[in-house]
Amino acid sequence: MKKLFSLKTILICIAFTIFLLFIKDNIKDVWKLICNFASILTPFIIGFLFAYILNFPYKFFYTKAFAKMGTKRESFAKLRKPLSIVCTYTIVLALVVFLISILAPQIAVNISSLIESLPDYFESFQKNTDSLISWLNDTFNMGIDEHNAINDLMSKILSYFSGQNLSKIAGDTTTALLNMLTSTTEGVYNFVMGIIISVYFLSYKESLCRQVKRITVAFIPIKYLPKIYEIVDITDTKCGRFLVGDIIDAAFIGILTFITMSICQLPYAPLIAVLIGVTNIIPFFGPFIGAIPSAFILFLVDPWDMVWFIIIIVVLQQLDGNLFKPKIIGSQVGLSSFWVLFSVIVGGALFGITGFILGTPIYAVIYSLVGKKVRNSINDKGKIAQEALDFEVLNYAKIAEEQKRLREEKENQQRERIKKLIRHNRTENDDENIDSGEKSDKSNTSDDSDENSDK
Repeated sequence: MKKLFSLKTILICIAFTIFLLFIKDNIKDVWKLICNFASILTPFIIGFLFAYILNFPYKFFYTKAFAKMGTKRESFAKLRKPLSIVCTYTIVLALVVFLISILAPQIAVNISSLIESLPDYFESFQKNTDSLISWLNDTFNMGIDEHNAINDLMSKILSYFSGQNLSKIAGDTTTALLNMLTSTTEGVYNFVMGIIISVYFLSYKESLCRQVKRITVAFIPIKYLPKIYEIVDITDTKCGRFLVGDIIDAAFIGILTFITMSICQLPYAPLIAVLIGVTNIIPFFGPFIGAIPSAFILFLVDPWDMVWFIIIIVVLQQLDGNLFKPKIIGSQVGLSSFWVLFSVIVGGALFGITGFILGTPIYAVIYSLVGKKVRNSINDKGKIAQEALDFEVLNYAKIAEEQKRLREEKENQQRERIKKLIRHNRTENDDENIDSGEKSDKSNTSDDSDENSDK
């Protein structure tokens, strides 16, 4: 109690309360400061993610491909790390260049063909809409005037692009283009700097990890270190396996989409395959984000192409969810579909596209730690907690009686301990009294003998 209400503790609580009130009153400025600081650290964050993902092929080269380097000559051992880094980045760069050389020309052709064919596609869209309205009128007697519906839609579109709105549209377009140019330049700069920083991360990862560990041991109490190491280990296992496995799975699904659409002779196969593969990195919502615009493009070409595409995507996603992704990622995440949906929605709402991608593995870490704590608490409570979990045999009266019996046993044990302690103290006191009595008798006899000798 003295430590709890010491002057130092009270001053710390007051200072912390003032700090929280200051943040509450200046939440916008504080959030702006945090965002500015995060934008400054963006290249380092990107570099860390690149280095974290590339660490897996780097470990392969360092521990297996060049494992025996330097066993005969120690001078070659210094080349082990540089060669591993060079091989890692060379393979990744070659893979990226290979994909760009194959996909970029086809995607460019698809985009140019799509732009040139848009008028024809909109004309076919109008015809398909007319036939759909006619089918609805003939089947359900809805009485929709197809000519008025199309004319109303076209008049609304043309009125939006009237002379009054052209200046506003031009101004908004110019602002949007400038913002897009600025964000694109900033994104390219962050991307290039992230690649450069990732090389430094891989080169000095041992010394950086050692420095972080030294700081942790220096400023955190020793009793908390095992828990911190456990959190780091679980985070590394779940996030690392999920990110690498998710990227491999997304690339695999993109390749399968391209092959299947080419076999079925569907148009714009490279463009749609890249879109499906990139958006498949996002859990749960990724397939929908990529499939909806792709289906709309195919609907403009031919509604039957859209139907075949939807069938292909549904089959591929079922195979991916039940066969491919469990084999590639494994059971490391350990979340049900509900919690995956929950983590994606919350992560996306808080942190945007980064939250969409990283929300699931981060929540998996939290879920694992909380689950372990719950299991330990239930095991500590014993048999009565296990019975309380089984709702088929749940008996509240039995639980209350069992709790009462356990309390009585503890109380009886405490009473017995107190009685034994009292008896032990009494016996010790009796022994002390007996010893003192014997000593007094001996002293009395000695005094009597002395008196007799004097006489």
